[in-house]
Amino acid sequence: MSRTWLHSIVNIRPFSPPAPYPRRNIVLLLLVTVLLTGQLHPAMLPWWARLGLLILFLWRIGIERFAWPMPARVLRWSLTGCSVVLVVVAFHGLHGRDAGTVLLVLLMGLKCLEMRNRRDVMIVVFLVWWATLTGFLFSQSTITAASGMFCSGLALTVMIRMNQPQQIVPGRFVRDIRGLVLLAIPIMIGMYLLFPRIQGGLWGFPDLAQSGLMGLTDEVKPGSIRRLLNNDSVAFRVRFDSPVPEPQARYWRALVLDWTDGRSWRRLKERAGHHRKLQMTRRTNSVRYTTTFEVNENRWLPVWDWPSMTPEGTREGYGSVLESETVLSRPLRLEFVSHLDVTTTGLSKNEAIRNLQLAREPTTRVAALVSRWHETALDDSDVVASALAYFRDQPFYYTLSPPPLGSRPVDEFLFETRSGYCEHYAASFTSLMRVAGIPARIVAGYQGGEINGVGGYLVVRQSDAHAWSEVWLERQGWVRVDPTAVIAPERIRYGVDLLRSIESLGWSIGDVPAITMRRLLQRGHWDNGVYWLQQRWDALNFHWNEWVMGYGPQRQFAVLAALGLGRLGHIGMIVFLVCVVGLLMLLVHGVLLHSPTPRDAEQRAYAVFLKRMARLGFKKAAWEGPVDFCERAASALPSCASVIRQVTHLYVAARYGSSPPLAAVSKIRRLIKTIH
Repeated sequence: MSRTWLHSIVNIRPFSPPAPYPRRNIVLLLLVTVLLTGQLHPAMLPWWARLGLLILFLWRIGIERFAWPMPARVLRWSLTGCSVVLVVVAFHGLHGRDAGTVLLVLLMGLKCLEMRNRRDVMIVVFLVWWATLTGFLFSQSTITAASGMFCSGLALTVMIRMNQPQQIVPGRFVRDIRGLVLLAIPIMIGMYLLFPRIQGGLWGFPDLAQSGLMGLTDEVKPGSIRRLLNNDSVAFRVRFDSPVPEPQARYWRALVLDWTDGRSWRRLKERAGHHRKLQMTRRTNSVRYTTTFEVNENRWLPVWDWPSMTPEGTREGYGSVLESETVLSRPLRLEFVSHLDVTTTGLSKNEAIRNLQLAREPTTRVAALVSRWHETALDDSDVVASALAYFRDQPFYYTLSPPPLGSRPVDEFLFETRSGYCEHYAASFTSLMRVAGIPARIVAGYQGGEINGVGGYLVVRQSDAHAWSEVWLERQGWVRVDPTAVIAPERIRYGVDLLRSIESLGWSIGDVPAITMRRLLQRGHWDNGVYWLQQRWDALNFHWNEWVMGYGPQRQFAVLAALGLGRLGHIGMIVFLVCVVGLLMLLVHGVLLHSPTPRDAEQRAYAVFLKRMARLGFKKAAWEGPVDFCERAASALPSCASVIRQVTHLYVAARYGSSPPLAAVSKIRRLIKTIH
């Protein structure tokens, strides 16, 4: 009884698949394709799923190469049940994108264990294509597209080779692949241009906490921006219609923070549309530019200075910042017009009180310092200048590793530690202005950016995150004041790369001579090579987002309007799509059908033989087969009869039989030379 149970678990007979079954090299290629599809999948599969797929791959390799026994049905069903249980435990159910994708990949690997005939192999091929398609539910980047195309191409190769004779020549295989690709191109172009576009991503929103796409948060406190300084992922890219501004002018406003508890700064919660919009009385130096925002869990859209327009799908928030109406689940491309020289008016009493709020009364030292400024100041702008002079003249240092602060962070920073980064300086300066009775607030966003020399656009990364202040001055309105630019102008001019280099050496940015900083910015040969590749890779991603991912409903409508089809609805677009794709496929099919068919190697050799016979006065008729022509020519030319019969026999065996084509071709060519 125990032996019967053991026999039901493991089939002790070696694997001997019934015919028809694809050749072993085709099956091995399919197994490699399955493994690559799972390992390259952008879903970030759990480690146990990747390990399980690898074990299933090695198991099937052993079956194919070393005649290991095939697993019995009970064992296969047990493995399937374990896979389902693991997915349910890990994802709390089978519903949803993540759980469904992991289960699909595991079932694809399990299906490989029961391949016994051609039908099973075809099912695995289609599972590979389906698993590749699910990858675009997680990411639509160039890497996902490239890996998906590679795995799909391998699966297509398996399908074609499986349905071709074993001794097919390489030219026939390439020709079949080319024909399928050319027929697929019209469908791809038509679906891309004409299929009705929808707002949002393919499936909800990816888990950004796992994918590392988190950027700025709506709270600024010591350490909140510093954590982004080592995050070099792209936040957004900008293409200007005019020359790219200097680094000192590249301030991208994302969030306006006006409430503090003494340590952190946040936005006051308010209902959408209930903020009072300020009036801009003077607008000059307008600049037009296009920004492509990368995928992010947040809705805010960093814009350069003061935008004068609110693009479709966005809304204006407090402080003239913009937010997306939906979460950025896919790259978003927007056109902006910003003004650099703007005077704002209309600060209400409630807003003034809002921007004078303090968590607690200032300490004696802070109050005395502000009082001295007031004694010599003629207006608020003089107080601002005195505060900046204080930061410049006192021994303040810009560092990424400041000492911790206690219960009175502003007081301790101003008079004791005097070491910090942009959050410290922006928070302390804003607090000083509020103590002085000047409305002030913190602005969080990005500063700087790097010009891509290949594409001529600006790349702003998460490591360019920055915080500064805005103060309200009469006759000017809100004015940007960046105390970091006073303490460490090198941070504003050269960006975070120099800052990280100085910090790694244990130096202070204020103590490094200019010549040393220039040397730190220089790259070696290896770094220049890496930088060259990075620039071109980023340019590829930029164009991918601009022309592929950025092709949304608005751009599709513009294309249809240019073709005079702007009034088509969704149903009309689908009908038009079917018609266009059908016509393109007929056109391509006609070109392929009427194009001269390239001959195989044995056909070309036989054509040379027929030309040689034509010179001797014997031309093959159109209705005449190779054997009939051979007998007619051999009877007319007895001296060459043996050679003629050998050539014909080799050609027929290579063309219609099982003889190796390449060996036959070389013999035919040698025999032709003997015919005179």
